[in-house]
Amino acid sequence: MKYTILFFFLIGTTLANGQKRPEATFETKSQLFNDVVLGSKLRVVYYFTNTGDADLVLTRVKPTCGCTVAEYPTYAIKGGQKDSIVATFDTDKRIGYNAKGINIESNIGEIHLVFEAYVIDPNETSPAEIKEEEQEDHTGHNHE
Repeated sequence: MKYTILFFFLIGTTLANGQKRPEATFETKSQLFNDVVLGSKLRVVYYFTNTGDADLVLTRVKPTCGCTVAEYPTYAIKGGQKDSIVATFDTDKRIGYNAKGINIESNIGEIHLVFEAYVIDPNETSPAEIKEEEQEDHTGHNHE
């Protein structure tokens, strides 16, 4: 009896270790973009490869904000195959720092991607860009 249990345990362990599994290997899971122009659409591409030996299936890809939409492969990605997920961020009314996430559900579990974007308004003039002749004359007084 003892040997029968051991035999089945060894067979089960061998079969479990020999199962084929998918594996998503991303070139990068986070990206940073500076000086994105207000009102533009920022296209963010995440490239990945299924480095496993079974099909990778993305069942759901959901951005964390309504200002971002994502496109993703709806077919099985074979082992060794390369593909991508494309997020499009609408910068309208999003001036300043923005951090957005893409949450993925797949047959290997959850995957999380992120991007950061600094959105600028090219029509706004910063104080450093004001010409000297346009600045107020502060001679003889201060603003303390």
